[in-house]
Amino acid sequence: MRTAPFVLSFLALGACGTDGEGTVTVTAYGESFIEDGIPASEVGDGWAVEFSRFEVRIEQVTVAGIEVNVPVTVDLSEASAGEGHELGSVLVPSGDHTDAGFTVSRIEVDGTATKGADTKSFSWVFDQPSTYTECETTTSVRDGDQATFQITIHADHLLYDSLVSDEPQVLFRALADADLNEDGSITQPELAATDIGAYDPGSSDGVDDLWAWLVAQTQTLGHVDGEAHCRAAPAK
Repeated sequence: MRTAPFVLSFLALGACGTDGEGTVTVTAYGESFIEDGIPASEVGDGWAVEFSRFEVRIEQVTVAGIEVNVPVTVDLSEASAGEGHELGSVLVPSGDHTDAGFTVSRIEVDGTATKGADTKSFSWVFDQPSTYTECETTTSVRDGDQATFQITIHADHLLYDSLVSDEPQVLFRALADADLNEDGSITQPELAATDIGAYDPGSSDGVDDLWAWLVAQTQTLGHVDGEAHCRAAPAK
């Protein structure tokens, strides 16, 4: 049986087609702990923490080797109905991509912590950039479809009592006690003048005061797609 020429042409076109491309939308999300605060039930020494501002500068976002144009900063304390904040989108080849990465170059945090009649405020700026690579996630993109790559920031890591434990405690009392002049505000100079006490820095050098402790913990804040980890390192 002979096959019509137009059928042969159609089959040839289908066989030569590419895998196509799809859209990846990048979002940033601070989860409930940033948008709603960290309740006292989640803090080992009973302090409740709320953030009025949690501004993060995110740069050098790449997916499938393609850089995504994103805004300079995003305030993760603003409500997002659980969706996070859209940063940008990019067309990438379809397929399963495991090479996403990003840099957090600055974090500005304002908030209060309360326990009973005690309230402490804080306003901290961290400008030590951290780069996140080798993230343990896969962004699956299908031809003509849309996928999401979420940068997730875990604020509770700022309050961890260890840099190395698999099960650190979330604590605030040591930071509250660093309010040396007892004016209700925990400042960077006060933290820098306060020893880390029982906190566990592991083998980290130079982490011997509470400000250095918080700076070190900022490198642990970045995750992807919820709980997936990345390799974090100081940005060069």
